[in-house]
Amino acid sequence: MKKKPVQKSTVDYQTFTKKDTDLNTRRHFNIGNIWSNSAKCNKCNDIIRSKNKHDYVTCSCEAIAIDGGSWYIKVSGNQDDISLLTELYDDAIDELGNER
Repeated sequence: MKKKPVQKSTVDYQTFTKKDTDLNTRRHFNIGNIWSNSAKCNKCNDIIRSKNKHDYVTCSCEAIAIDGGSWYIKVSGNQDDISLLTELYDDAIDELGNER
């Protein structure tokens, strides 16, 4: 008898936070500074989003992938195939230390 594959359940932090959620509230729920960790594949036009830390998501043609949820941005694939759509929370600080 063949085993049925186990489906991974990922909690989406956007279901209980808004883009203007403050830092203290985000840390209470273990949420980073990234509101939407997403990218568009320029080959198949899929828009993919990583919903949690270590949530590795690929597009349907598997040309690109994204990982990191609200904590970090890791994008895989050919640079020409990726349009990064990532957004930070309103009060987040970007990689250069600039307030947003």
